[in-house]
Amino acid sequence: MARYSAPADLKALILQCCEKVQKIRHTVLFKRGEVSFGMFLVLRGRVSLDFGVDGSSPLNKTYGPGALIGLPATLTGRTYSMTATVADDAELGFVSSEALKTLLREQPQACQELLTMLTAKIVQTDEVTRAMLEGHKSTSGPALELA
Repeated sequence: MARYSAPADLKALILQCCEKVQKIRHTVLFKRGEVSFGMFLVLRGRVSLDFGVDGSSPLNKTYGPGALIGLPATLTGRTYSMTATVADDAELGFVSSEALKTLLREQPQACQELLTMLTAKIVQTDEVTRAMLEGHKSTSGPALELA
């Protein structure tokens, strides 16, 4: 079973270096395409991630307490691939990119936990993408084959 929530030991480490913030419903935390500046740990409430294609995309999800929002972009220093919006009034722990790098240098055991979470997310995204492509091929006629 995929795990998307931070385990207790990782959550405790993140709580030591985060800034707790309160956000009201409909607040946009970051937008798809923006350069990453940090990630959020959902402490209370829910945050929705929208791939930006349409509201029905299977990649669109809502996450609750324990979820790490914006982790891949924060780790890589790239742009966010999704838009994060507060779905219910929320309390969040904000961790800047620099604070995350410091945490990982000082607490290397956190790396394994983050890798486990990222792997689960990558596998889930890959499965959804493949299912979407298979469904599209079956409804759009013959597929173009590349040699």
